[in-house]
Amino acid sequence: MELIKNKKGIFFIAAAIVIITLLLTSYTVYTKVQERKTIQKRIETMNSFINSIEQDLERKLFIAGFRSLFTFENKIIETGVYISNINASFQEMFFNGTLNTQSQPIMLGATFSDIVNDMQTLGNKIAINVTLTNPKANIDQIDPWNVRIVLSGDFAVRDDGNLSSWNTMLTATGLVPSYYFDDPVYIINTESLIVAKFNQTKYTSFNSASLLDHTTKQYYKASAQAPSFLDRFEGNLAANSIYGIESLVDIQNLQSKGLQTQEKSIVDYIYFSSSNPSFCHVAGMPNWFYLDNSNIASYNATCG
Repeated sequence: MELIKNKKGIFFIAAAIVIITLLLTSYTVYTKVQERKTIQKRIETMNSFINSIEQDLERKLFIAGFRSLFTFENKIIETGVYISNINASFQEMFFNGTLNTQSQPIMLGATFSDIVNDMQTLGNKIAINVTLTNPKANIDQIDPWNVRIVLSGDFAVRDDGNLSSWNTMLTATGLVPSYYFDDPVYIINTESLIVAKFNQTKYTSFNSASLLDHTTKQYYKASAQAPSFLDRFEGNLAANSIYGIESLVDIQNLQSKGLQTQEKSIVDYIYFSSSNPSFCHVAGMPNWFYLDNSNIASYNATCG
């Protein structure tokens, strides 16, 4: 009888040990599952945060680029002088909020430090630490009609609870269309009397009527023989850019403003420069309508 009781006691102890072990195992598994869910949730939050940062950077870079170019345009109007190095001037505007060491209030909220502060403020609201170090900024073009602003740097995001972190080289891009701005070449050479917006021509081919309309409406067309939008801000009329653009100078418009005119090719980067290649009168056009030999074919025109 005593032996049976002992066996029952051993059985119950063993059963208790098994149950306790199962409970502990279940608790451990449950705890790890909960930890994984917490980590996964934070990772999802960080991914969402990073995606929103990248989208917001595009908008902020557009603003920084637009305000910088607007400032350059105004500076050209005020001084009658081109911007000598537009990329260096943009970097000064973006990182320091100054142009030629003079403060530019228009850049308030659009400088690099403002962008980083905004990111950190947003991160703090969801317990995420954000840093962007070793920044580089550049302004260039990827086509004839848009200016590209590129910001790159070492981007680090870390959860305040050290549950997750993310480190990478960040590259963000903003595009600024050229049609917002006036051509500095006209500003300088007409004493700001003629304003020429960078409006892309609606014509893909030309006849006499469309060519005259293209000219009088001051449309621009792409041309690899011409200076680009950014070249024009630097006054580099001799540049041949794959992103080049050109307009045709409406001589009658110049005369109506009391401006002295010349008898030469009316392709703008030629007309407003010292260059004077061989040219001819274009058949079917007004008597002031001259094009140089290297450009006449691109307008489907002939001498006459």
